[in-house]
Amino acid sequence: MVLTPDAASLLRALEDDPLVTSGASFEEVRAQSRRIAMAEADRVGLDDVRDVDADGVPCRLYRPRIGAPVALYVHGGGWVLHDLETHDSFCRELAHRTGWALLAVDYRRAPEHPYPAPLDDVETAARWLRAEARGLRLGTETIAGIGDSSGANLLAGLTVRAPDLLDALVLMYPPVDVDAAYAEEDNAALDAASMREFWDAYAPDRAGENPEVSTLRADLGRFPPTLIVTAEHDILRDQGEAFAAALAVAGADVTAWRALGTMHGFWRHPTLLASSRAAVAAVGAFLSRRD
Repeated sequence: MVLTPDAASLLRALEDDPLVTSGASFEEVRAQSRRIAMAEADRVGLDDVRDVDADGVPCRLYRPRIGAPVALYVHGGGWVLHDLETHDSFCRELAHRTGWALLAVDYRRAPEHPYPAPLDDVETAARWLRAEARGLRLGTETIAGIGDSSGANLLAGLTVRAPDLLDALVLMYPPVDVDAAYAEEDNAALDAASMREFWDAYAPDRAGENPEVSTLRADLGRFPPTLIVTAEHDILRDQGEAFAAALAVAGADVTAWRALGTMHGFWRHPTLLASSRAAVAAVGAFLSRRD
């Protein structure tokens, strides 16, 4: 595995994390992730950052300026981990760098709330945003969706369920099929055993057969313009690229980009990784063509 120096440094830090190496419970990892996020001092100031209630779903609005176009942001974490606080610093940075407002969704998490609860929450938030964007002093011509990892899966599942709800998608290293083979790229950022645990938590029993969950099995012909980003050293790399190919075959407007020399989760670390800064710039360029 050949990593860029900055990615190699981050991966070493992940390997040294006792929660990674000790097989900690979901609850322990949730608590540690939140503690680390809350300790981050660097938080970009924006025109408006506030918590809102989207028809019962807790969300956080990040508005860089009045009239900014807006995207629904759905965080990753295997449908099990992370929340608004773990992604707060990154969402501020993303809104600042792209000029797009974000509505980040604090969806219910598995295993306490398996499919369809997380997807239902994302749909509720998306419909609320459609109805309330003007009142929030946001642009309304284009409403996009941005998601990383399991959040990308939820956005793809939402588009299978309601193809006309979002006008563009950005899917960062999405898991797209419960039975898909994994690239041989196990590392501390994500390994196959952990990914199987996440799938079991979100889609128990036979839920993984539903095309809203295993979106690679869906009719993809009505997807909006989509950008898919994968990472060279990520077990989800091949299925993300297979999803891009399937979208192209279905006639969708799709762009796929593989970030070399980096691993799963790189997107959320623009202060540490050049690959993250490049991805943020690419996402900004993709979205600007839709505004």
